[in-house]
Amino acid sequence: MLADLASVRYGDGIVLARVEKGGLYLLRDPKGDPITPLRLFEGLPSSIRLLEGAQASEPIGDLRRQLEPPVPSPSKVIGIGKNFREHAIEMKSEARPVYFMKAPSALVGHLHVIDVPAFVQKPDYEGEVVIVIGRKVKLAGVKEAKESILGFMAGNDVTARDLQYDVCMPWCLSKSLDTFSPTGPYLRLISDYSELEGLCLETYLNGERVQRGCASDMSLSFAEIVADLSRYMTLLPGDLIFTGTPPGVGHPRGRYLRDGDLLEVAVSGLDRLVNPVKRASLRP
Repeated sequence: MLADLASVRYGDGIVLARVEKGGLYLLRDPKGDPITPLRLFEGLPSSIRLLEGAQASEPIGDLRRQLEPPVPSPSKVIGIGKNFREHAIEMKSEARPVYFMKAPSALVGHLHVIDVPAFVQKPDYEGEVVIVIGRKVKLAGVKEAKESILGFMAGNDVTARDLQYDVCMPWCLSKSLDTFSPTGPYLRLISDYSELEGLCLETYLNGERVQRGCASDMSLSFAEIVADLSRYMTLLPGDLIFTGTPPGVGHPRGRYLRDGDLLEVAVSGLDRLVNPVKRASLRP
């Protein structure tokens, strides 16, 4: 099965491409029709067979081009806060993981601009591993949860700290502004849960490494997150879960995102998710 899938704007729509050595190759089904993300993710788990006979020989660019979110239209985007104990400590918060929802409309892809509106004064980064659900999950145990994960990618849970803490708005608002959920650059499909267990992530701000954490540092594992969430809601194919950020965010040291900053999130084995930052100016 193809391992790495990118969503690419092509012609009048968005198509899937295989990623190989930084190149993008259009995926066509045996009839010659391009395979779209909508067709794949709405038909899971059976639609995964589309990839088994897919042809991918037509080059359509490389990772230097702007990409769409690998999963453009999930039914849900869920985050978990304080899943790294050291991050909870730096935020002077209880070391107890909490869940929150993020608006799917906040999703953007690789090389898209993180567009910070003028009323947000304390925008911050949170590099994370994002997992993608591959089948319907409800009241799952850990074993079933492991089998339900389709793959993973990098993500950045951009957060307006002034809305989150100073104004005390619900977390979902501070994390759901348009462009505040970059994901990508592509989705890495997995064949076994063990491929997730050794993952590490790093976040870079203007080339300087500011965050590093590994799956072994998480309070709840990827499977435990899925199993726990499935007690409260039915998880559907294509749903995204941001699984927590390690220490090193800007808020504790007052280093918020500035106009012209460049953010990169690196997850083990994947190319970096890259997003420039643009801050709007307050009108005089």
